[in-house]
Amino acid sequence: MVGIVKNSGNMPVEVNLGLNIVARDSGLVTTIKEPTYGRVIYPSNVSPFKFAVEPSWSLSGGPFILNSKEVLTPYYKVLSLSYSNMPVGNDKALIGTAKNVSPVDLHNVTILASVHKTNGTQIDSVKSQLFPVIRTGQTVAFAALPDPAIKSNIAYFSCADIDVGNNSALNTLGIGNGQFIAYQMSGVVQISDFKYDNTTDSLVFGIKHYNPAGGPFSLKIPEMSKNQPVSVILDGKLYTEASVKMDGKTVRVDFFVPPDNHQVQIKGIRNTA
Repeated sequence: MVGIVKNSGNMPVEVNLGLNIVARDSGLVTTIKEPTYGRVIYPSNVSPFKFAVEPSWSLSGGPFILNSKEVLTPYYKVLSLSYSNMPVGNDKALIGTAKNVSPVDLHNVTILASVHKTNGTQIDSVKSQLFPVIRTGQTVAFAALPDPAIKSNIAYFSCADIDVGNNSALNTLGIGNGQFIAYQMSGVVQISDFKYDNTTDSLVFGIKHYNPAGGPFSLKIPEMSKNQPVSVILDGKLYTEASVKMDGKTVRVDFFVPPDNHQVQIKGIRNTA
């Protein structure tokens, strides 16, 4: 049993699915559970799923959502995928490359896709091999193999995406000379080109809120000094409506992300003057 879950809302979600099955010999009914292939499904995105049912069991209805939890996990553009939608070789596999375009090493990465026959019906969901680590700037080759039983019916793949799991590496950023800064972001946003600029002692990144009307965003970083002069620059101008609070351990930066794409610079990241 395969399919996709589409997030039609304005919040990223984690989804677990259920499927009722019946034992052919005893009539016992039980529910099997599976998460979607992608850990987080972002607004307007989809994630494939798959249930494998033993021959001694039959289906009782279709899959359903057991639970769905909203999360405030930003979307990072961390991998650039290059692939053909057409099946390749005797295995009818999805073949391509993935480049780590983020400033951090990524751990436990898989590539996900749906498999279709000529009329567009989805007939399988696939995952690539697991990559324990993809170094920043590194390009790796991946392959996602469909079930051999349906490979003769495969016409194309769709919705190739990635899953980086709960990647703790995305909470630290190199700032040069072997040093790192810890950070935590919260918000329903897309983050791109995230980096540290030594010349201005700044975090620099692109940001877009998933809500077309814009919405809140929060960043936490360690407090280096009581006089740490943290400020927010939005599209080249000082963002006076941003809130910067310090509690002796942490600097918390909160601001409203206006609609559309913006460039953010947060200055004073480790200034100890």
